[in-house]
Amino acid sequence: MKKLLVLLVLLFSIGVYAQKGKDTEPRNESFITTDVISPFYYQGTLKGFSDNGTPRWRLGYIKNINPKTKIGIDIGYGNANSSIIQTFDNYSLWEIRPEYYHILNPKRKTLSYFSLALFYLNQHEEFKNQYFFSKDNGYSTFDKADYKRQKFGLIPKFGMFVNISNRIGLNWYTGVGVNYRINSYSDFVNLRPKQYNEEHFSPYFRREGNRIGVEFTIGLKIYYRIKN
Repeated sequence: MKKLLVLLVLLFSIGVYAQKGKDTEPRNESFITTDVISPFYYQGTLKGFSDNGTPRWRLGYIKNINPKTKIGIDIGYGNANSSIIQTFDNYSLWEIRPEYYHILNPKRKTLSYFSLALFYLNQHEEFKNQYFFSKDNGYSTFDKADYKRQKFGLIPKFGMFVNISNRIGLNWYTGVGVNYRINSYSDFVNLRPKQYNEEHFSPYFRREGNRIGVEFTIGLKIYYRIKN
């Protein structure tokens, strides 16, 4: 994570420096994108990072509307077989993320923008020998159970499109928004009450029920430029 932050700070510095160059004519360009961070997503706990992640392969398309406006969509999918990091059994996840971009400096080589992104995420996993908090705040353990997570959200972002060559570039972004999470469990095997033990801490993001929370994002994409 520290290396990622250093990389994003470096890209930000490059972007700021690039904006000092001469103005150019506004470019009617669209982008095909792929996220380089999403295949390595881990879920955080109060004690650090979980041993099991929520990786997904994410592809996107950003369509130019006019010099100051673009719209885009990202679609992501991951499962236990395609993952390059560890996941729980029978893990699968898909997501969709439409986004509106407002370009702040359409005449610059490095484009800065504010954007507004919506997202929906649907995740399934099979847990074995795990612990969790139920809707009524009871603490329980089980031998096996199916877990489902749905998450909706809205995230305002700031980012930059930094050119590497005539066709290839990097898109870094960061933002803070809100999410609505729906967690559910089913098909328990040997479900039983358990006395709470901090060593068996059940991550907050797996707590059963519905919750509103803060959604933070920071990421990096590679894009291929399509000249309209």
